[in-house]
Amino acid sequence: MYYFDSYAIIEIARGNPKYREFSRAEGVTSVLNLLEVFYILAQAGESSLARSSFESGQASAVQFPASLVPIAATFRLGVRGATGRRFSYIDALGYTYSRESGYDFLTGAEEFEGFEGVRFVR
Repeated sequence: MYYFDSYAIIEIARGNPKYREFSRAEGVTSVLNLLEVFYILAQAGESSLARSSFESGQASAVQFPASLVPIAATFRLGVRGATGRRFSYIDALGYTYSRESGYDFLTGAEEFEGFEGVRFVR
């Protein structure tokens, strides 16, 4: 089972062949990732794709438990990504949720390359 981060959702929506195997995989995301996906696609002039990605992603959107906030904040404070940058709040929440839930975190975001529990596809 996968946690789809925004990068993965966008690549699947755009039909990236490297993500083809994940397009029908079982997984979850969050409404925060759907917000980010919608914004990025709409900003790129892909409004129709933004809407369809949002509509299809709603069914798999999970609610983060409040107890995850200190874990995600501690992760964001103490860990830097492979690029040396801090993680976004959405990425910190998504990654810690995936670790707590036993899911693989599916992404192509360079910050996560080499991290435990990450399925990195670029």
